[in-house]
Amino acid sequence: MRARIVLASLCLGITAHTVLADSLADCSQTRNADLRLRACSEIIASTAGTPENMALAYRNRGSTRVDAGANEQAMADFDQAIALHPADSANFAGRARAKLGLRDLLGASADYSEAIRLAPGNVSLYLSRGHVRFVQGDHVGAIADFTEAIRLKPDSASAYNRRGLAHRRAGELAQAIEDYTAAIVINPIYALAYNNRGYAYEAQGRKEDAIADFQSALLLDPSLVGARDGLVRLGIPSSWLAQTEARVKEGKALVQLNCKGCHAVGSEGASPNKKAPEFRTLHERHPSIALREPLSRGIAAPHDEMPKFALSGPQIEAIVAYINSLSGAAAAMTPKVVPIADGQDVGDARKGLAYAQRACAGCHNVVRSMVASPNRQAPPFKQIADTPGMSVTALTVWSRTSHPTMPNFVIEPADMDDLIAYILSLRAKK
Repeated sequence: MRARIVLASLCLGITAHTVLADSLADCSQTRNADLRLRACSEIIASTAGTPENMALAYRNRGSTRVDAGANEQAMADFDQAIALHPADSANFAGRARAKLGLRDLLGASADYSEAIRLAPGNVSLYLSRGHVRFVQGDHVGAIADFTEAIRLKPDSASAYNRRGLAHRRAGELAQAIEDYTAAIVINPIYALAYNNRGYAYEAQGRKEDAIADFQSALLLDPSLVGARDGLVRLGIPSSWLAQTEARVKEGKALVQLNCKGCHAVGSEGASPNKKAPEFRTLHERHPSIALREPLSRGIAAPHDEMPKFALSGPQIEAIVAYINSLSGAAAAMTPKVVPIADGQDVGDARKGLAYAQRACAGCHNVVRSMVASPNRQAPPFKQIADTPGMSVTALTVWSRTSHPTMPNFVIEPADMDDLIAYILSLRAKK
């Protein structure tokens, strides 16, 4: 009898351990926010978890709540996570995100500073604290943080773009243009960097350069309302603007269908639900960063007072375009490539290789390897090909944009088609 009791207890222990392991796995995954929230709450409600597991559950639940915009509830979770595990930088970074959402900039900066003290080699922490300092108007501090991020990760296009924003806000246009250009060299399809450099060129009175950058930005991302407005100011025909206008119109229809029951979705008026922010003020919650990412997370994450509905990536882009058309905050959007189908017939890859060996090999590594280029500042063609979102359109924009390390020469259209076909042939197979 005693043996059966011991065996039963052992089985119960194994079962409880298995259930806890399953809950931990569900709490740690990021694909299903509803499942993550439920699993983390189950761990918190149980008494079986270790302090480390409980801290993880509080932190992950807090992150899910931040994504949903429930920042006050998230703050309580991160406070618990820090009490349980004060040496984990991720707990302080999470609470900083919640404080930023609540507009507690001093508190957010202090938490990011503590996170950096605990994890001084974490690039994202410097980018995040730099953003807070930028919003505070501390341009010197922001530039210092972005510079440290670049030192730690010299190939971070985002760090260069963000430092460019800080230089531009400080009135240092030449330094801003250098940083935007560096971001574009690292990521030739970085639509936001083209957009931001266009603003800087326009401020310098370099009209043709500004037009070229705004056009490149719109080719890569028709949701960039700021680039559209820049071209309007500079007198470009409306044909360049049609696709962006269509995005704005689609976004307006989507928010009127899905959101106006709670939010004020127009240029005036209060929200029917007092807890739901007016759409024309959403950019203030994410100043100088992407609306697209927090909007996507907010829709995906469980929200006590927000109905659940699914939107595709292009629909989210359309909503972002509409929101920015209300706020005038179009420069705060992330790049999104509009790809051309992989199977599109562009040119002759074999002729493209021959052209690359003849015209490009002096600076670039043009073969199928990641060996460094003869010119260390010139990316290998393989690296260009494997850039996420690389497409015919993106390569066309890149090849037509002058780079500080690239000699100016004219590529004939047929050669361009062949060269693009060759570069795309180098992409890693999926």
